Amino acid sequence: MRNAVRAWVLTVCAIVGFAFRHTQPVKAQERILLENVEAVYRFGEQIVFSATVRTSFPIQAASITLFDENYNQMRVQPLTMDARQTLQFILDARQDAPRPFTFIRWRYDFNFADGTAFQSEVYSVRYDDNRFAWQRLESNGLRVFWFQGDAAFAQNALNVALAGARAINEIFPVDINQPIDIFIYPLQTDLAFLSVDAQTAGHANVGLGVVLVAVEPGFEQSLQMDQRIPHELMHVLSYRALGAGYKNLPAWLREGLAAIVEINPSVEYNRVLQDARARRAIIPLKDLCVLFPPQPDSTFLAYAEARSFTAYLRDAFGVSKLIELSRSYADGVTCERGVEITYGASLAQLELNWRESIVGENVRALTLQNLLPYLILCGL
Repeated sequence: MRNAVRAWVLTVCAIVGFAFRHTQPVKAQERILLENVEAVYRFGEQIVFSATVRTSFPIQAASITLFDENYNQMRVQPLTMDARQTLQFILDARQDAPRPFTFIRWRYDFNFADGTAFQSEVYSVRYDDNRFAWQRLESNGLRVFWFQGDAAFAQNALNVALAGARAINEIFPVDINQPIDIFIYPLQTDLAFLSVDAQTAGHANVGLGVVLVAVEPGFEQSLQMDQRIPHELMHVLSYRALGAGYKNLPAWLREGLAAIVEINPSVEYNRVLQDARARRAIIPLKDLCVLFPPQPDSTFLAYAEARSFTAYLRDAFGVSKLIELSRSYADGVTCERGVEITYGASLAQLELNWRESIVGENVRALTLQNLLPYLILCGL
């Protein structure tokens, strides 16, 4: 009975709330009309918001509200209307740079002299890189954008993306109900606006389904496509498979999953692993749970380890266990606990097995060698 009464009250409140929300703006809407609402921008420089106001009622105050979804913040800026009844606000994108390829959202608010108010609908535009004349080629929900290279170049990139999606589908079900946009730049320096490592050759905005990769002209062009496009696609598609919990995946698994679907992976992965083994410089996996080290050499070694260890888990225990592990992390368990739940062994034990069977490191003998002086001392 109590639940029934509660449901009835909530229903009434919802109806009243809906009626209030939709009747109040209608009266104000009759007083004002917004025309030519737009946001015109030069990428990395400025964004000009403008609108023309049509009303016969005196406006006491006007403002624009900008929504920053990256930081869950709002910015309110008072506006002055000119003689043509036009509102304009210029955002300096060099100082307050929106995140590239995200949606910029804004609305207008008005207060009338008689005390009533009007709030516009929320407008949006995606802040794409409009410095270049992008061309487009698409198939099965994958859209390739490029501005340097011929049609064969674009078709090759699209073929690689489709092959990458097939490889990913062997691990996670591929969801391309919402298209994925793949922007190809000819130089890594073109990605400097990302404000990340200067060596970055790819980036994925997993929430928006946007992939950015640098594919440089030269004899390694196809090889770079094979490695970079599937890698970044995996980030987007694993996010879609796991949901918001994707961000909880340890760095070694997140990047390891992306690396194992690369087509024609770099031979440097094995080389740096063997070099680290020879130098006894393998990075413990527990140190790769949160972030990879920032030094370029150590970063690449971390990628190599992540790829090798993730492939080891897949090959030794099967894809289903790898998916189970990913979902455990997505549910919020710790880096070491996820492995224990899924495989019934500690991360340290699995790492030991991997280092001996795959990397070729005799960890037990090395441990005994390191302990030998202490054992001798104890014997004495």
